[in-house]
Amino acid sequence: MKGRRSRFRCVGLVAKVTSPEALDLTRSLDRALKRRGLETIFDSDTAAALGKSGGVRRDRIGRLADLVLIPGGDGTLLSVARDAPSSTPILGINVGVLGFLSGLSRREALGRLDEVLAGRFREDRRRRLDVTIPTGPDRGTYRALNDAVLNREAIGRISTFTVSIEERPIARFRGDGVIVSTPTGSTAYSLSAGGPILHPTLAAVVVTPICPHSLSQRPLVVPSGTAIGLTVIGRKRDDGVHLTLDGQARFRIPPGCRIEVRESGSAATLLRPPETDHFHKLAEKLNWGA
Repeated sequence: MKGRRSRFRCVGLVAKVTSPEALDLTRSLDRALKRRGLETIFDSDTAAALGKSGGVRRDRIGRLADLVLIPGGDGTLLSVARDAPSSTPILGINVGVLGFLSGLSRREALGRLDEVLAGRFREDRRRRLDVTIPTGPDRGTYRALNDAVLNREAIGRISTFTVSIEERPIARFRGDGVIVSTPTGSTAYSLSAGGPILHPTLAAVVVTPICPHSLSQRPLVVPSGTAIGLTVIGRKRDDGVHLTLDGQARFRIPPGCRIEVRESGSAATLLRPPETDHFHKLAEKLNWGA
């Protein structure tokens, strides 16, 4: 198989390291790629799980590879897609339970590898969020593909949250938290909290309150370029509020700190088979019975 034409030269492999099935598939993909004359690199966790030396930081693998293959679930894909440049396509291979963001199933991965390498899969651009923490030890701007969530750590306690749109206050409510999600993230935590499902191509962002102590607080859909401000109102000693990105990156947020969320100028590129239909997949994953 060596010498087959490929638009890629270096392929990154990132596995769900707690899954024996994902690690087995990663080994098979590594062998198949090398037979085709391609270079492979691993993130450090995957390399350690496979007993290989080396490996790169997961947040850098998208900058070093031309393509990243991810045998695992949505969580593994999100851990790569947050930081990968738009120029590096990502293909999730579902070895988990839901696999909503995956492009292929485990049984299809090897059989369709040549299609992927020849560039015959569709590039699906997904909007990301830039989330800015203006003060404190975690000061900086971070990226999310699904959502940014501001909520309480303690179960059974509520806080007061404010939401502003383009610097203008629009809501103040007591509740468990607030979610800002992309169209991709609209089928994740936001959906569970009562938010709407958005088609992934829409230029919009959803602001969803979590268990608000008011019947008047409802999810809000705003244009994607909107600057959204989130603040927790509380006492200085009340430090049990956190900002979570894609359910993974986590930061402690002091009361009064205003988080700013807006659409990033950089999209994530997910690969999809050319025959993929978004609504069919939506019905299948959400068990609509269609």
